[in-house]
Amino acid sequence: MKTISILGTGWLGFALAKSCKELFKIKVSIRNEEKRKEMEDEGVMPFILNEESFEELEELLRTDYLFINFPPSKSKKYLSFLDKILSNKKISNIKKIIFISSTSIYPNSDNCFDENYLIDTPISKMVYDAEQLIKDKTHVIFRCAGLMGYNRIAGKYFEAKVLDSKDVKVNYVHRDDVINAVLFVIEKNISGVFNLSSSFHPTRKEVYLLNASKYGFNKPIFKNAKKYKNRIIDGSKIESLGFRYKYPNPIDYI
Repeated sequence: MKTISILGTGWLGFALAKSCKELFKIKVSIRNEEKRKEMEDEGVMPFILNEESFEELEELLRTDYLFINFPPSKSKKYLSFLDKILSNKKISNIKKIIFISSTSIYPNSDNCFDENYLIDTPISKMVYDAEQLIKDKTHVIFRCAGLMGYNRIAGKYFEAKVLDSKDVKVNYVHRDDVINAVLFVIEKNISGVFNLSSSFHPTRKEVYLLNASKYGFNKPIFKNAKKYKNRIIDGSKIESLGFRYKYPNPIDYI
């Protein structure tokens, strides 16, 4: 059985680990000892990795596949942390390295963004700099739209709040689709940069009000509408290779 190492076992990484235990031996990184028992109870092998501790990095890099998902906001030394991982000599032996990026690499402008867009003014310079750092050392970069599904319910954070953005179209992707995309590129031995975003882009008002009714929270209040940029993320490139989104429409997320 081949091995996958998952660096970053938060909301997405831990779900990936649980989803593919029957397919791979699984190693995971943990930032401290607090999560060790939880990971061991789940049947995966945990190793400490953080900005100050790299002693167990080489064991994590003894793997067939490597999944990296460290959100910039969770790290004080994000770029140097990534560089330390990807500069390790064992990186060259890994068959497939998958890096989770973000569609915040694209500008805040009225446009439909695909992977060929020439980026000059990213929303997040940190995300842009991270991609520049890792692009020649990584086989797959997934630029994920807003991650949703399960306990992440679009609109719940804005329960009963007044919003002026009713016509803004959403760019979301369901967690299941990100996990399925990871398994897809491994199975098909695919490399490249891919946006991951559901095909349909309903408005915030449509999604938030529907979810309020579906999940029983107080509806946000939409009034005094303002004109906002409508950024549309095109997630179809991976579909051209045979991938199919389980949730093509955020209206249907669970």
